[in-house]
Amino acid sequence: MYRHFFKRFFDIIISFFGLIILALPMLFIALLIKCESKGPVIFKQQRIGKKGKVFNIYKFRSMCVGAEQTGSGVYSGKDDKRVTKVGKILRATSLDELPQLINLLKGDMSLVGPRPPLTYHPWTFDKYTDEQKRMFDVRPGITGWAQINGRKGVEWNKRIELNVWYVDHLSMWLDIKIFFKTIFKVFTNADNENTGATVKTLPSKEENLKLMYITNNVEVALIAEKAGVQRIFVDMEYIGKTDRQGGMDTVQSHHTIEDIEKVKKVLTTSKVMARCNPIHDKTENYSSSKEEIDGAINAGADILMLPYFKTAKEVEEFVKLVDGRAKTLPLVETPEAVSCIDEILEIDGIDEIFVGLNDLSLGYGKKFMFELLVDGTVESLVDKFKAKGIPYGFGGIARLGYGSLPAEKVIAEHYRLGSTCAILSRSFCNTNIVTDLKEVEEVFATGLKEIRDYEKECSSGKVDLTENKNQVEKIVKEVVESIG
Repeated sequence: MYRHFFKRFFDIIISFFGLIILALPMLFIALLIKCESKGPVIFKQQRIGKKGKVFNIYKFRSMCVGAEQTGSGVYSGKDDKRVTKVGKILRATSLDELPQLINLLKGDMSLVGPRPPLTYHPWTFDKYTDEQKRMFDVRPGITGWAQINGRKGVEWNKRIELNVWYVDHLSMWLDIKIFFKTIFKVFTNADNENTGATVKTLPSKEENLKLMYITNNVEVALIAEKAGVQRIFVDMEYIGKTDRQGGMDTVQSHHTIEDIEKVKKVLTTSKVMARCNPIHDKTENYSSSKEEIDGAINAGADILMLPYFKTAKEVEEFVKLVDGRAKTLPLVETPEAVSCIDEILEIDGIDEIFVGLNDLSLGYGKKFMFELLVDGTVESLVDKFKAKGIPYGFGGIARLGYGSLPAEKVIAEHYRLGSTCAILSRSFCNTNIVTDLKEVEEVFATGLKEIRDYEKECSSGKVDLTENKNQVEKIVKEVVESIG
């Protein structure tokens, strides 16, 4: 009832009285625009609305006439000289959006809903996937779920995911929440500057996964970087790891802060990601979490991963200790963390999040770590990450054709679930076995090309992601049965 009747009723009431109450302020704004620069007061631009219908959106003009034809890009960034002095004020306060009350009254838009994209940017309507097109099932909004979860700081693909989530969860109470959070965003001017990521021209499924590889070997790190690995993973975690993984064929690296420093010195494009130990106090055997985190950041870590936490308090302490000096990436790998994930996701300062399938499957008593892909655990988690606009990843990837669950099946699941990153597993290139650097280089060059080529197949629609999911379920069931 709310979606189909009351939502439109409220839009009409709000727009009608809003135009009456704001008539004089809007007239004053119009005079300021006219006094400063030549051109129309109102800027009209074609946008994509409900069911793909194109309409003209209205805004107060904040840029010089013909700004879009200057070759400087569709969206403005910091210190864009195309923005007028009055325009800067209007944008900072979001007053340039007031004429959209007319769109609201006409029925082109709703007060709350997905923001309507341009007809040609980031891509044309026919280029959206069927899943992405679901954001057009409702009227576009003056504000929306994406606007209160990052606003212009969220790249296009994540904005679309947030918009689809809104469509699936639309309710009066959600709209009220968005409305009041928008007011807060406007008054604090939060996330009101376009990032470079917002001007990407390809749908999310055509972007590569950020791949991570665990090593403290400088030569191997350089080979991985050259092949296209975006993150070199220095793994300092050891506290409690032997106890919970004792007897298993898993990696326990025992890397150090010194390893971060030496790897950082040789890299040019890849980031250094360091996994610290779980939150702990100082003892005779190891330094405190504060000392460890400070040391890792001072050594050059770009991203810090917190493993094996069980409470939101641990994540909150981790974020405070990092204090914005590096990106934060909590690793969800305990059932306790899953049980309080909603509380964890309310913590400010989480840049990315990752699901550790190995330890999490152990915690749940599973026989095979990829059971979590088919029992709904991972899917439930990523839905929550999407709703918060936090980039996420899960698990590891071997070489194509390898693994109990072949790597290509796992990659397709990353694309189906909207993942942005994955770890190259030890089986991708085990440098304890493959010791010749030329052979290592060949493995990385060939293996990465195979992965990237298969990603293109996933993004182009050549891989049926739904059918792949069914195959994954079948394979996992067979592996579990074979284990007994």
